[in-house]
Amino acid sequence: MKSNYLESKAQEAQNIDPITTEVVRMRLENVVKEMGISMMRSSGSPVITEAGDFNTALFTADGRVLAYSEFVQLHLGSGQTAVRNLLKVVRPEELSPGDAFISNDPHTAGSTHPPDISVVTPIFHGVDLVGFAQSQAHFMDVGGMTAGGFAPSARDCFSEALRLPPGVKILDKGHVVEAVRRILVNNVRLPVVLWNDVRSLIASNNVGVRRTIDTIDEVGFERYSAVIERSLAVTESVMCDRILALPDGVYEGVEWQEHNGHKDDLFKVAGKLTVSAGRLSFDFSGSSPQTDGFVNCSYGALIGSVYSALIPTLAWDIPLNAGVLAPVDIFAPSGTIVNPVPPAPVSNGHLEVGSRVVRLVTRLLNMACERSSSNIIRGRAQGIWADSWTGGITSGNDKQGNFFVFFNMDGGGMGSGAQSICDGLDGAGLMTQIGNILPDVEMNELFYPILYLWKRVEPKTAGAGTYRGGMGLDYAWLPHGAEQTHQTVFAPVARVPASGYGGGYPGGGSAQRVYAGVDLAKFLGTGTLQTREGANPPVNLLELNDEGRPLHSNDVFHQTIAGGGGFGDPLLREPDDVAKDLQDGYVSSEVAFDVYGIVLDEAGAPDLDASRARRHALRTKRLGAEPGRSVGFARSTASDETHPIGNYLSFLNDQVSCRACEAELGGVSSWRKQAVIKHTNAAESLSHRGVDVRASNDEKSILLEEVFCAECGTALSVDIVVDDRKEERLSL
Repeated sequence: MKSNYLESKAQEAQNIDPITTEVVRMRLENVVKEMGISMMRSSGSPVITEAGDFNTALFTADGRVLAYSEFVQLHLGSGQTAVRNLLKVVRPEELSPGDAFISNDPHTAGSTHPPDISVVTPIFHGVDLVGFAQSQAHFMDVGGMTAGGFAPSARDCFSEALRLPPGVKILDKGHVVEAVRRILVNNVRLPVVLWNDVRSLIASNNVGVRRTIDTIDEVGFERYSAVIERSLAVTESVMCDRILALPDGVYEGVEWQEHNGHKDDLFKVAGKLTVSAGRLSFDFSGSSPQTDGFVNCSYGALIGSVYSALIPTLAWDIPLNAGVLAPVDIFAPSGTIVNPVPPAPVSNGHLEVGSRVVRLVTRLLNMACERSSSNIIRGRAQGIWADSWTGGITSGNDKQGNFFVFFNMDGGGMGSGAQSICDGLDGAGLMTQIGNILPDVEMNELFYPILYLWKRVEPKTAGAGTYRGGMGLDYAWLPHGAEQTHQTVFAPVARVPASGYGGGYPGGGSAQRVYAGVDLAKFLGTGTLQTREGANPPVNLLELNDEGRPLHSNDVFHQTIAGGGGFGDPLLREPDDVAKDLQDGYVSSEVAFDVYGIVLDEAGAPDLDASRARRHALRTKRLGAEPGRSVGFARSTASDETHPIGNYLSFLNDQVSCRACEAELGGVSSWRKQAVIKHTNAAESLSHRGVDVRASNDEKSILLEEVFCAECGTALSVDIVVDDRKEERLSL
């Protein structure tokens, strides 16, 4: 059911031809891309120029998204909130051409976290306010107790950074507000770098203002206004149609935040998706109360996190504007970990709780997509992405005495979830930051006093499946040109990794280690880490969140980034694909035999008869008895056009069956009672499957839940579940 607003706007714009609509829409999309190019060419920060950690956007005069860049989807929420909250404190009649406003406070301006600074510039055509240009980027330092803006030990937002609410004017009719500039540079560790980046955001917006005015002059103001309304209405219409392809219902799930900066515990992120009459409603009631640690997710980051999972699932090929967002409602109780209030610290909330929200929304959408009558929509279900930015922020003085802050964007090299047609991407990045770029080793070494020892993908992070999850990065470096530095670290995904989908297994977690007293010359000569005396160096596995940890010139900092979940039962992966993975070093021979059930001959090719017997033995082990029904040997023999390959649950008329053997399992709410369900310690079980996950602490038990078809032993669902009932844990 489409809104009355949509119908009325469609009527108003019915005389606008579709060619003009598309030309203007594409013009505006190119404008935001040009804004991004302007920012990258005028900024001196590698986070912007090398990693692309920014966004650019155009908004209507009432704060609706008109065009958005493809770099960081997460900023869609914070950018929209920044513009709308500006309009709440500054009346349109108080704005003038040449004005620009700066903000970064997550609580009042909607920023993802304090280092993400936003500049908003009103666009005037003559005397009429016609829209806003908005740019946002990660800044290397914004003051506060910790260099780099991430503060694991902060217990309130006042300790984290200089906080700029909406309505702070940085340009007044084209002139810099000098008092504001002095406040900014007086409160940060890198004043020259910060001010140059502020100017690059202003330059980016200036491009957006000029190009938008040129477009209006070319097509005429009245026609321009009608065109953009039609464009938004058409996008909303397509989005509503996609939602209507989902079955109405309520879908619920839980994700878990690890560690809050002070307390090594788990915090609940609970979500409920209601699909009804072409609308989606996300309700995060039931999530944990806000904490005194830096993991709380601001409301702006929450919105961006929801959209980041929603857009590639349902809006993968339609324009990214307010029409996509119109049929979506988001509710999060105030004072919770997903919508905190002051004084809650928030400096890493978007990468911690926010990333858990992305994984949770992906789960909820999977539940709805898998029950759709549309082949295309069912195929949008996917393995869960790692979504774990493993941060390492290094600060100190180089040998020339220059202070530096190094935020290594390699931490974004996590694996994506496997898809319904292919393996997950290695080093893919966050789902919220699909346009980010992994920095070149040489550029990091050029800008900062460091030396890389290696940078590669880590097979022990990929979730097994019919399609394998993407691998995370593994890299190591040491200070080179600095005697001593200090580290701030965070590893959001270590104990509760990304789950698979449709019988695929979870991926591996992140880890950060320091090897002390390494002899660089010995490493360059032998490729192994040794002390000067030739012994193995002491290794320290770091806490999930920590700050102020010293790193000396002969200490190696080693990071492993989490991987994505698999898609489909690994016993249905094509034997040739397993053999190639083994040849490429992506799986070990033990994993090929014990997880994928593949036996190779002397030439390294799959022995199909021996592999068939091995897979049968593994199915028997799953069930504790001989399977009652046989299944196809690999995915190609068990696929059809009615469900995504790899998902072996079939939903028809509220009844569930196993597609692998056609056994009927029961109703949607009761089918699991007919399945074989096993619970084991997640870290131990995944270790046996060649995947590394950090062992859980003593307060809660993190379990691997495997759900098998009782007739054929096919894995139907594999998930990570958390059990905090200590007295009942041993009975599971």
